[in-house]
Amino acid sequence: MMLPKSDFHIHTHCSCDSASAQIQDIVREYRAHGFKQLGISDHLHTRFNLPDIVIARQEYDALGCDADPDLHFGIEVTCATAWECEKIARRDYTSCFTIDVEGIPFRTITPIDGVMFGGPTGGPLQIDLTDEEIRMLKIEYVIGGVHKPNYTRLAPEPMLEDFFNQMCYLIKHPIIDILAHPWDGLAFWSSKTLLTKDRSEMRFDVYRMIPQEMNDELGRLLIENRKYAEINASIIDVQGMPDDAIHAILAIYARWKEQGVTFTYGSDLHEPHYPKDRLKRFDVLIREYGFKEEDFVQPKFRKY
Repeated sequence: MMLPKSDFHIHTHCSCDSASAQIQDIVREYRAHGFKQLGISDHLHTRFNLPDIVIARQEYDALGCDADPDLHFGIEVTCATAWECEKIARRDYTSCFTIDVEGIPFRTITPIDGVMFGGPTGGPLQIDLTDEEIRMLKIEYVIGGVHKPNYTRLAPEPMLEDFFNQMCYLIKHPIIDILAHPWDGLAFWSSKTLLTKDRSEMRFDVYRMIPQEMNDELGRLLIENRKYAEINASIIDVQGMPDDAIHAILAIYARWKEQGVTFTYGSDLHEPHYPKDRLKRFDVLIREYGFKEEDFVQPKFRKY
């Protein structure tokens, strides 16, 4: 039996990335493995992705999920920038940049992940979702995560500061309930070659560079703002991730627990089916760091 009995970070095929699960499969398979409380949380990087969330809501309603008090409709938003949100609002897509599989930037007319290049370094941050849209879609909880730099140089020192600033922004933002996968993605964005095929270029050592002062401040802000930190099982599936990097992240969460931070659990499902092997391995790890069933809670849901 898995240690957590709830999972509030689950992606369906409606997410704009590689996610491919059907809602009915999620419910059936997670319940079969002992999970009771489940939450759907598809991606919204900017409002360019809003139609995906509308479709997810329609499918959720068509399946009668609202009638089940243990099923919940959430969302995972990205800490975006005001610059890219304004650009997308103007439908200024032709000047967007993304990267190809070789790491070469090119122009694109589909800013699915936001605008990855060209913005002002360290500019104002923004979440591209309104209170009205939250009510319209009957979103019960909002997860906020760092998914890309604020146009910062791809190196460990500036990326540590960038991730820290974005997480502080998310924790303080009034619509955010849960801080998604703290520090996840740091090794990827700290490498010199974007979307490198050579995993040896990934800066996994950056997890040992995180200043304790940053983690203590994040813990303080989580408690002060009554926000939840998410323990996310996907960290053990990062290709090439060494054990010491995984343990460095889990040690941060264990220290937060000592500070009094409250946690939710997320499998971060992107596969078509329940990731049995990954979650079994992760269950063993979090037990090693002293986590018990009662350490994982459900967020305070918005009511409609």
